[in-house]
Amino acid sequence: MTKNIIFIFAAFCTLQARADVQPTEKDTVRRTFRYDDTELLQPLQPSYLDGVVVPARGNGNWFVSITGGTTAFLGTPLGCEDLFGRLKPSYSLALGKWFTPWVGARINYSGLQFKDGMLAVQEYHHLHADLLWNVLGGSYARQEQVRWHLAPFAGIGLLHHATNGHNPLAISYGIQGQYRISKRVSALVEISGMTTFQDFDGYGKANRPGDHMLSLTAGFSFHIGKVGWKRAIDPSPYVRRDQWLVDYVNVLSEQNSRYAGQHDKDRRTLAELKKILEIEGLLDTYCHLFDDDDTIGHNGYPRNNYSGLNSLRARLKNRHWNGKSPLEGQAPNENGRADSLQHRQDSVSGLGTGQFENLPDSTLADYAVRMQSGRECIGAPIFFFFELGTSHLTDTSQLVNLDELARVAKKYGLKVKVTGAADSATGTVGINNALSVSRADYIASELNKRGLPSDSQSCERKSHEGIS
Repeated sequence: MTKNIIFIFAAFCTLQARADVQPTEKDTVRRTFRYDDTELLQPLQPSYLDGVVVPARGNGNWFVSITGGTTAFLGTPLGCEDLFGRLKPSYSLALGKWFTPWVGARINYSGLQFKDGMLAVQEYHHLHADLLWNVLGGSYARQEQVRWHLAPFAGIGLLHHATNGHNPLAISYGIQGQYRISKRVSALVEISGMTTFQDFDGYGKANRPGDHMLSLTAGFSFHIGKVGWKRAIDPSPYVRRDQWLVDYVNVLSEQNSRYAGQHDKDRRTLAELKKILEIEGLLDTYCHLFDDDDTIGHNGYPRNNYSGLNSLRARLKNRHWNGKSPLEGQAPNENGRADSLQHRQDSVSGLGTGQFENLPDSTLADYAVRMQSGRECIGAPIFFFFELGTSHLTDTSQLVNLDELARVAKKYGLKVKVTGAADSATGTVGINNALSVSRADYIASELNKRGLPSDSQSCERKSHEGIS
């Protein structure tokens, strides 16, 4: 007994543990990204990197400067004259380029006269290359145009004494200040110096530095080519937007794939639906629901919308009646019906066996005989509309009704009654009678052209109100 109780208790605990385990379902939540198309396609306002500019191209930020001023020569040995007594006129020409707002280079020529150690006036020529450093270049990273320009420089070149022919190396140095007057022109002031060997002027020791020349010049600098600097644009906003666009394109591709799959599924569903409608004989009724051309008739005519022809088609659309009298040349079978009413492939549709089952055989036979003799009318009238006062159809597409009418009448041996009419409100009795005859004759002749003999037609001429 105790073992049974323990076993039942263990089984109960096992069931309880299984009940506590909740079934987990696969997460079907799909993350959907929403993007504002207008925001993604709006042009971004550029933001600039602090302190960064784009380097100039080869044709940008060239300059030519012309200056004139005075020069003082301080040699070794130094002659007995004060500074102002040593001043002589000089000039300089320079061609250079700024590679960045901070760094530039130039080739400079200067010269004219100076007083040597014996205070004699001499001529000199100085050609040198200098490297310039603009201490105010950082201003270009914060604004487009900078007025002030302050650039120390240093370089090396050759110094030529016109009298004794000495050509020693010389070190040049100084500081240059500019003020931009316009986009192309700047005012220029420069304080410069030059150091060479002591025997430049013919006095002093060779191969030992000791002769100096100080210059103060002023003039103009002319900027050539493209002027100014472009601030470097911060690319991070464009990188982020490009990443957003890539994500957006991926989302659109996924949606297009999903829609393409749904479209293919819908296409197969419509194809199956068309098969079902065709099997059930309802495709002509619902063909307007399909967009393709497969549901249009084989003859390529547009689908008509005339109630008379539609009614005639509905009554004749039956596969179990051939349009002939069931008593003509046929003997009733064991069910009391003629063989012509049995299932046949080319029989008329619209009068199916279900419509005959509740009718007596005599009534059915009499109805068929009256239809063949023309004493019974099948379907509503088929109207043809003519232009006012003429026997011309308003729309030639109405001829499709004549094609169908002649085909059915010939196939089932039916008679056709043609009635011509005219509008009594628009003409006299004589005109309307002639017009009615003309219209009826036109329809009868068209039926004759389609193989329906005249003995299968009967014509009437009437004049009706409201009929044109």
